[in-house]
Amino acid sequence: MASLNNTYAQRHYESALDFFEQGQYDKALQQIEKAIKNSPNNPDFYSTKGVFLHRMNDIAQAIEAYQAAVKVAPDHTFSHYNLGLIYMKLNKVVQAIQEWEAVIHAKPRDTDAIFNIAVALSHLGKSKQAIPFYQKVIEIDHEHVQAHQNLGVIFRDEGDFVKAKYHLKKLRELDSTYVEVVESEIIKCEEQEFLKKLETDSNRISGNLSEAGDTMLSNALIALIEEHFDKALDLSEQYLAANPEDLQGRLIQGQAMCGLSRNSDAIAVFMRVLVDSPDCIDALFNLGNIFLGMGELAKALEYYEQLKKIDRDYPLIDENIRSIKIKLTGSYDGDD
Repeated sequence: MASLNNTYAQRHYESALDFFEQGQYDKALQQIEKAIKNSPNNPDFYSTKGVFLHRMNDIAQAIEAYQAAVKVAPDHTFSHYNLGLIYMKLNKVVQAIQEWEAVIHAKPRDTDAIFNIAVALSHLGKSKQAIPFYQKVIEIDHEHVQAHQNLGVIFRDEGDFVKAKYHLKKLRELDSTYVEVVESEIIKCEEQEFLKKLETDSNRISGNLSEAGDTMLSNALIALIEEHFDKALDLSEQYLAANPEDLQGRLIQGQAMCGLSRNSDAIAVFMRVLVDSPDCIDALFNLGNIFLGMGELAKALEYYEQLKKIDRDYPLIDENIRSIKIKLTGSYDGDD
């Protein structure tokens, strides 16, 4: 008798699918109900009913159908996954995460469920907690475009610019439609990384200046950070008129000149700094940047490599050296 009921159930199930494909949803529901009646322990029939109701926008009944499926088969991943989608749409984010967790409990390598948990965590403002889930997605699927994109954004917002640029560049490699967006994001990362370092230097320099009671140079530095390059240059040169050998004053002067596109003048300033202080990493970095911007890659590389010998952990240095060597030789072998 059970075998006969299963046969009838399968026929009703197939009929339900046919009616559904034809857009006859009421008849499809009638047939799937008959399938369930003949085979009440088949979770696929309940989940199919859930799909029908979901398509008909009867969300409450769809939830009940999916819940019936997982009651019969607790590891029915299709139903858990769709319940997660519904809960997410209803802004019941925690419940959505619970459903997707049930999916990966049964199927640990289900990248869709893992990715959705990461998105849900970000939606809750828990981007840091989302990181390992995105990383797991990439571990399983190295070419998962959206995971690379979302990690790039998270690391950028967290101030981890090296990792942000890595994932953004992977995104560019995997999908050429993102080229312009990625280039813009990478530039933003580099700008933010530079400003972060500059602000750190500002705190150090400002502390020294406050002890000396001198505010002119600190105001010049603030103007530089705020990209008021004319003001920064004017204040730094006023300061240098009284303190011509001051290292920080000369560095700010050179950086302000860079901001005003006075590259030749800036180069002269930084080179004079190196004559007096050959290990000045800020002068080396700025010279590398200037020559890189001018397209003089060999000279830029020379200054970056000098800097790396002094400070291997200087922000951007490895990325800049790698990028230049690839452009010059077509390859990069890592540390010499």
